[in-house]
Amino acid sequence: MVVLPDDLFGGMSSLTFIHFAAFIPMAKLPSFEGLTNLKSLTLAVFLYLAEVPGFDSLHNFERLVLVSLPSLTALPDLGSVKNFQSFTTFDRGAWCCNGFLNNNCELNDPKCGVHPVWGTPAAICLASENQATEATWTITSKFSFGICGPVLQPDAVQGTPTEETMTVCKDTMYRQCSKPNETEAMCYNVRFMGITCTQTSYAIEMRRRQIAHGVGDACNPEIEAWLGCK
Repeated sequence: MVVLPDDLFGGMSSLTFIHFAAFIPMAKLPSFEGLTNLKSLTLAVFLYLAEVPGFDSLHNFERLVLVSLPSLTALPDLGSVKNFQSFTTFDRGAWCCNGFLNNNCELNDPKCGVHPVWGTPAAICLASENQATEATWTITSKFSFGICGPVLQPDAVQGTPTEETMTVCKDTMYRQCSKPNETEAMCYNVRFMGITCTQTSYAIEMRRRQIAHGVGDACNPEIEAWLGCK
């Protein structure tokens, strides 16, 4: 997907949820005017998107998720959002490094260089007149624990399942499996694909924590003892 019609959302006042993902070459989104009932917006893997349209008409907006938008230089003004409840990012955007948030351009931070997975350019310092409004700064500060974290690393990217990596799992989640390099690996359905042997450390650590805190699916000690299940 390269482009969307400029007036796409003009008649969508009943729409409450948008999840757009892997529009990799798209550099511009249509105006959000008309989305007066939108509550949740997720944008994932837009490698060349430099800005997100304004939120002025999003009167019921509550939740924003930004994943792998490395070229995003700024956020829209969040001052018009009165019931913002959740803001999460995964994999940094340029706005995390270029001085947008606090007039402190931190290009020496390792996560602000050329992206190690996508190869997109390093962040550059933003002109002072383009910095976050006071309202935007206040809201991002409230959710600072969930935004602008580490940059995505190559070993965290899971490829497409193969017959070989799926067969070893026998359709069983959280089973320990093996990779040729002997790296710790687990059977898991990354991005809701087939259950496959993956060495993604995030999924393994997530399951360990679920077991430790007694949340998520009940664990099976015959399969998950290696993760701490008893």
